[in-house]
Amino acid sequence: APAGAAAPDYTALLNKLALYFQIRDDYINLLSEDYMKSKSFCEDLTEGKFSFPIIHAVRARADDTRLLNILKQRTEDVHIKRHAVDFMRGAGSFEYTRAVLGELRDDVEREIRGLGGHARLSALVTELDRQIRADGEGHAAPPESAAPLPPPPPGAPVDAKRADSI
Repeated sequence: APAGAAAPDYTALLNKLALYFQIRDDYINLLSEDYMKSKSFCEDLTEGKFSFPIIHAVRARADDTRLLNILKQRTEDVHIKRHAVDFMRGAGSFEYTRAVLGELRDDVEREIRGLGGHARLSALVTELDRQIRADGEGHAAPPESAAPLPPPPPGAPVDAKRADSI
């Protein structure tokens, strides 16, 4: 920042990004095909965690204690976990979570623009969002369909190997 000018305040952007990443992680933990094929499928259920979609389902179906009972079990049984996912789907929890993520994505984009813009960060947020919206249930579209990230600004320190894998 020029002498005498206040440095940009990134607090709101970082807070919104952190919330976006946490809710996105909660969502993917319950719906990702990759997670379903691994031991960490619905790990939040096994750990008894009240993640964002779980909280929505519990509140949306307050008269039905099945999901709370599953959380108390801390089960590793895939069939019970799938039942819990179906319960949350029926409660509209994944649809609601995607809507909230869309609002947060828009908030993040507004913050980025308000701070002068950042093409790479915007592209990253767009790609992360595309992955959860590919089919409406958290299954990512094939990577070939992803648009490449724009190049970093001249003189920016970049680990080329890592940047290409984002």
